[in-house]
Amino acid sequence: MSYLRTPSSSSRLSPEVSTPCPTSNFLSAFSQLSQPTTVAKQLEEAAHQDLPVNPTIEDLPKIVWKNRRFVQEASLARKGAKGRKSWIRSHGMFFIELNSQDQPIGHVWCCSRCDTNGRPEFFSVQATSSAADHLRKSHRITPTSQSSPRDDDSAIDLDSHTPPKRRRLDQSTIPKAKVKAIQELSVGFVIDSDVPFTIFEHKFLKELFHRFDHELALQVPWSSSSMTRELQRIFESKVDVVRAELGTALTKIHVSFDLWTSPNRLSIMAVFAHFIDKVGCQQSRLLALRRQFGTHSGENLAHTLFSIIQQWGIGERVGTVMSDNLKANDTCLSYFFRQLDPSIKAADVKAHRMRCYGHILNLVARAFLFGKDAESFELESDINSMRGLAEQDLRHWRSKGPIGKLHNIVKFIRSSSQRSEYFKRIAHEEEYEGYRLSEESTAELEVVLDNETRWNSTYMMIERALRKQTDIRAFIFALEGEQDEAKRIPADDILSNEDWRVLGEVNEILKPLYFQTMRAQGWGRGDSHGRLWEVLVGMEYLLEHFEDWKGFYNEVTTETIRETNLDDLESIGLREFESRPTRARRRPARFDDEMCMAHQRSQTSRFTIAALPEHSRTEYDSVDKSPSHQISPMSSLPADHRAYIRASINNGWKKLDEYYNKLGDSPLFAAAVILHPRFGISWLEATWVTEEQVAWVRDAKAGMKDYFARWYQRNQQIDTEQSKPASMGTGKEDDHYTQWINSRTKKAFATSGSISELDKYLRLEPQDTQDPIQWWRDHKHTFPTLSSFALDVFAIPAMATDCERQFSLAKLTLTSQRLAMGADTLEQVHCLKNWVRHGGVRLGSWGGD
Repeated sequence: MSYLRTPSSSSRLSPEVSTPCPTSNFLSAFSQLSQPTTVAKQLEEAAHQDLPVNPTIEDLPKIVWKNRRFVQEASLARKGAKGRKSWIRSHGMFFIELNSQDQPIGHVWCCSRCDTNGRPEFFSVQATSSAADHLRKSHRITPTSQSSPRDDDSAIDLDSHTPPKRRRLDQSTIPKAKVKAIQELSVGFVIDSDVPFTIFEHKFLKELFHRFDHELALQVPWSSSSMTRELQRIFESKVDVVRAELGTALTKIHVSFDLWTSPNRLSIMAVFAHFIDKVGCQQSRLLALRRQFGTHSGENLAHTLFSIIQQWGIGERVGTVMSDNLKANDTCLSYFFRQLDPSIKAADVKAHRMRCYGHILNLVARAFLFGKDAESFELESDINSMRGLAEQDLRHWRSKGPIGKLHNIVKFIRSSSQRSEYFKRIAHEEEYEGYRLSEESTAELEVVLDNETRWNSTYMMIERALRKQTDIRAFIFALEGEQDEAKRIPADDILSNEDWRVLGEVNEILKPLYFQTMRAQGWGRGDSHGRLWEVLVGMEYLLEHFEDWKGFYNEVTTETIRETNLDDLESIGLREFESRPTRARRRPARFDDEMCMAHQRSQTSRFTIAALPEHSRTEYDSVDKSPSHQISPMSSLPADHRAYIRASINNGWKKLDEYYNKLGDSPLFAAAVILHPRFGISWLEATWVTEEQVAWVRDAKAGMKDYFARWYQRNQQIDTEQSKPASMGTGKEDDHYTQWINSRTKKAFATSGSISELDKYLRLEPQDTQDPIQWWRDHKHTFPTLSSFALDVFAIPAMATDCERQFSLAKLTLTSQRLAMGADTLEQVHCLKNWVRHGGVRLGSWGGD
């Protein structure tokens, strides 16, 4: 948009022309013929104009004076320019004069003092002598009059080291805003694609850019050092954007953190902020990917965490902190919360300490698979691998029964490219010979090796092995003819029919843990995944799941014990199983009619009779399919296999029950269920029905009320007391008596005020809503204080999986070719990546964020 004004300041309208006219067109023309504004005023108006998405020099705001048109010198790009250094810049403004075709014709300087008086003077700045003479003659301003005095030695030293003048750079017609946006987009490409900063120095990419827009490509600094500087500039500017977003959040800022060792052997702490933003959406922002120096003691971790929180300035708004279940993290949070608030008590620290649901599920699965000492088992396997003790590692895994045998088989297949190719070839042949009786082909699927650092990876290994059971059997059979024993799978690792049935049972038992992990690690909208209420509800579901299976395998008769070797029973922990806590439960209804064949591939894909040849369909339909012709896995499994499953179930149940009890350290897990309008207190009352569990309901309500009064009601009391009129005294002799009455009055007011919100909510029937956050926002006027508490609770995530995801992304950045990347650069790259991908900031916007 141009500023078009009449160049003549002395012209006046004639009486004929100035005759009043009611038309708006005439008034508009009259305003254009008025006295032109100053250059400074035009610059002020230009600062409020928005540029289009892809601006050119024609789109830049023009400064007009006496038929001369200018644009700000700083608005056009000039690669390599360091900015004006002359002393006259303090007394004027630099512009580029344009011709009628909007092409630059020269650089000029405008005197600010003259412009203030309404008579701006413009001087060419090919040399600054003209402008300097003007300042000296018209305003008595000289270089020495504006600078501080220096001694002679300093002046001589500066004069003797005066650098030579740089060559004059050609002026481009590319707006500087466009070049900056291109730079931001370039940095965005680097951080989002995990490519090196030198990517734009590649000769083919440079030639490609020059072919598209030669002048633009010349103005953009493409070097790796320029990209690194631009990364730092963008990061510093976007930090303010994220900090402002945190400042406008509807809730407290909850924090999650975790530690990681990077490929270049650095200890890194990831810290995330979790909150509900001003429009009611659940958000997660990476605050730091900071290097952790020194030991990983709780006190040292607390120091790093506290420094990050202080750097962001959110110490007063921190709500809860989530981490995994390491003892060092308990110590860390004890130090951390006391740094935030020295008056905080140990019980308050526990109330604000959230346990990662995903880590709990991982511990339960490992206890189920490897016993109560799962960590020692995995550590011994790692040591065997590092020392190259292959045979010893095979025996070590073999001791874990069918799961260990399957691990050895899968490792044997995947340890050689030739074996993997041979396995694929057998899979194709088996699919062809099987006439594709199932709806989907598994020929292209590979076996999956478990990985103890990845949640539920053993379940995925078992699930894939069951789908590929026929292929695995065929592969083992095909290798039997090999003369070299090393090319065959050891006989001790070959899975029997009973072993496959055990794997099928293990797969069914682990399946809910897998789906709970997948569900709760998400960040869904509305009532979907990743909310705190899912922790208590999910653990109740899993406890019932394990107790159902415990009841199913709880028939240990004299016959089964006599059939089982006593050493085997001790090795799988049967004695431990016999001392387990029990609850009276019948066999679950879903097992009443469960009679199935041993796990075959047809179980993993829906069978289609249409896939059979026509002459076979009649024969298939005539087969007796009554339960008497099927086999019950309950009755057919040998006693030692059943004892193995019983012990595994008990190990998993005990670990789950251990952390279920730890949930009681914080009232927020139960509060998340109670404050969910769809559940309310009635859900707990319907779930906790025994005499002991009825007390749990009372404890949950009491714990939530105490927390509400401690952290929310207190703030409301302060606001209320400030608005209440001062109480009248009755004399000095009654001061103590008056104070006693006032203290009781405050308690009564609190009981009838904010606490009544909670009582009022508890009396509500369950609400038909799929979005608890929106429900509480809609009912904010009914529950002004309780709604703040509820929104704070629903801002807490169920898991600290954001940290795990960030570590996985950082590993992709630190490839073998980029291990020299510094910790600060890594943090900047991944903070920006997180903010951009989750909508916190934008890159490449002309007006900025």
